Amino acid sequence: MDFVKEFLETSKENGKITDTTHEMYQRDLKDFKEFLGEKEWLDVSNEDILKYIEELKKKYSDRSIYRKVSSLKSFYRYLLQKRIIDFMPMGEIELPKLQKAPVRILELQELNRVLEQCGDTFEGKRDSLVIRLLCETGLKINDILEIEKDTLETYEYKNITATRGKRIYSEPISEKLGSDLKNYIEMLGNTEEKRVFGQLSRQGFRARFISYGKKAGIKQEISPSMIKRISIEIKDKIENDDVSFIEKMREVYMKIGIGDD
Repeated sequence: MDFVKEFLETSKENGKITDTTHEMYQRDLKDFKEFLGEKEWLDVSNEDILKYIEELKKKYSDRSIYRKVSSLKSFYRYLLQKRIIDFMPMGEIELPKLQKAPVRILELQELNRVLEQCGDTFEGKRDSLVIRLLCETGLKINDILEIEKDTLETYEYKNITATRGKRIYSEPISEKLGSDLKNYIEMLGNTEEKRVFGQLSRQGFRARFISYGKKAGIKQEISPSMIKRISIEIKDKIENDDVSFIEKMREVYMKIGIGDD
């Protein structure tokens, strides 16, 4: 029986892990199996885990080691719950608690500088739309990259929906962004690709976003996840100021130079 495949499929079907976590688990478990060699998953002992950690210390940071062992814990916890094993091989191992790095907040004016770097090329317009979608919806990059053309048309370009496991999320978008999305899709023409951003990967967008930040003169490296903080701030202001989402986004766009053309 392929225990790893069963673990990954079950976890994803139950909505317990995202696509990103799925990839991470798959990679971490593959690395551990290569370390084990001929030894089977069910024969792993506490000593094997300790030896693996010592091997990891030669190449990885404490944070990466912590993550890799956490992936193993999730896998063996699954086997324990299914009664395939009767003990956790890393049950007595304690990893040092990691110090949380201070959260870097991307300011609105920095976001404007990033958007300015996108330019007017096809790829630039696409990247700008992805950034604005992240900002307005607060959804994850994987959610944005899975947006389908038909779904946008169904919701008349007023809402973005995302499915994670059995849960469906729906977030409103501004009229300006909806109009720009519609124009972008018309520019794509008739293609068999169902997704709006079908040719863009999560890693590819992250690399481009970091590059925009450097070109914009932002000294500290930025990442797409920082945009979520802006989205949270916008939604907090909507609740506190008793204004509509559309009004607040219009105000934000005026501040960062995206007017109603």
